[in-house]
Amino acid sequence: MNVIFDASTLISISQTCLVNLLGGLKQKMNAEFIVPKAVFYEAVQRPISIKRFELNAIRIKKVIEENGFKIVASKDQGLFDEIAGIANACFFIKGKPIKLLQRGEIEALALVKELGAGALAIDERTTRMLFEAPEHLRKILQTRRRIEIKADRSNVRALELMFPGITIVRSVELIALAEEMGLLEKELPKGEQSLEAALFAAKYSGCAVSAREINMFLHGKKW
Repeated sequence: MNVIFDASTLISISQTCLVNLLGGLKQKMNAEFIVPKAVFYEAVQRPISIKRFELNAIRIKKVIEENGFKIVASKDQGLFDEIAGIANACFFIKGKPIKLLQRGEIEALALVKELGAGALAIDERTTRMLFEAPEHLRKILQTRRRIEIKADRSNVRALELMFPGITIVRSVELIALAEEMGLLEKELPKGEQSLEAALFAAKYSGCAVSAREINMFLHGKKW
């Protein structure tokens, strides 16, 4: 299977100092881990020249190179433009569309279609909710911006039809899967406390996950 990575998941799991789990997961899953070219720029090429983010970028670059992750550019500009046009016209403020997705996220979605990927790994809340709970996303955006936000339901539906049954995972699902496969104990002492610590570390590193969800992981929910 192919797993397409967004920058948010690579950054979150790297900040937990558990980025090496990805190499073990790739091997255990017998999967291709694919990093869109725009995502590689966002997670490695741009931050590696910024002192504040340099270490994290080096970690991500190392795991990509040592484990044979593929860096792939979308070849279908028409598909890229179609996804961008629909996704960034799902919600409106005073008749003006809200730009929800950036280039890396759009290219990741394009590659999901182009390669028939089994999963999209993304920690960023907005993209996930656009597929999983668009009306809830509209309400959250409306509350944050303190202004009425209207949805173009035809575009929301079009996006849903473009990606039927898309599987979206976060760094927390990957960490929980790594624990199930016996990989986490190579990094941390075996036991529930280590899994709990790793999941909360991902949460505080940017993964959109609730404490309730983490409790579910600790009591048996897996990817």
